[in-house]
Amino acid sequence: MTGPGTFLASSAGLGWRTADAGLWADPAQLDECTAPAVPDLTMVLVVAGHYTIESRAGLGWRSAGYRPGSVAVNAPGRESVFRWRSAGQPALRSFHLRFRSAVVHQALDGLAVADHDLDGLDALSLDDAYVSASLFALQRALESGTAGLYADAVAGALLTHLVHTGLPIRAGTSADSGPLGRRELARVVEYMRAHLGGNVQLDELAALANVSKFHFLRMFTQSTGLTPHRYLTRERMRHGAGLLRRTDLSVRQIAVLCGYASASRFAAAFRREYGISPAAYRR
Repeated sequence: MTGPGTFLASSAGLGWRTADAGLWADPAQLDECTAPAVPDLTMVLVVAGHYTIESRAGLGWRSAGYRPGSVAVNAPGRESVFRWRSAGQPALRSFHLRFRSAVVHQALDGLAVADHDLDGLDALSLDDAYVSASLFALQRALESGTAGLYADAVAGALLTHLVHTGLPIRAGTSADSGPLGRRELARVVEYMRAHLGGNVQLDELAALANVSKFHFLRMFTQSTGLTPHRYLTRERMRHGAGLLRRTDLSVRQIAVLCGYASASRFAAAFRREYGISPAAYRR
């Protein structure tokens, strides 16, 4: 696990299978930093200190005040750009828990939740007493060197709770959908998902929102934090990942269903998104 601070402890060697954990001492101030998109689900618990964190949202920034017990959740496949400043002493410490992609998708499948609803798990600041208490329990387990049986039970229950309670908003929207409007955004996203194998044009999407292409590009990016092209690519990769897990279709067949003319182009896009090849992901 990597981060901008000083690494203090890791779950490596403890036999934790459901998630990887790490404890960090964070700097008092962090200038703009980019966390690359990964296929895993990451949760961060503030253990000590008070600070204000800002995360880029489209063309602007959203902010939240953090204190011990505050929790942030980074959804899989989403790059994040953030910065923070401390309110002073004590020193900042944070606990990071990363659920592996296969475990996350097992929870989604078990609760009959669609892969694309993972967007609903992204939260700059999550106010949930159960989540905070579970993460504190795992942080104590890490520091005491607790073996996997206890940690896996707590982490598994935490993930199930998060998926069950944390996905009230569908179609990739958020509580504040931005200037595009929730209804228009949902219409555009639904169209994208219905045409993943086709040639989706920007003017088609803009027409669905009843705005010009210029305004649509700006409004969609501000609403989702991603350009339409990046959003569509991510949806295609999620669809492809699901087909790799649940079907015996060849990579070539899956590439066509995801809008790629060749298996090699699909594989290159998949590797950029998930960090591994389609064949390795399937294994």
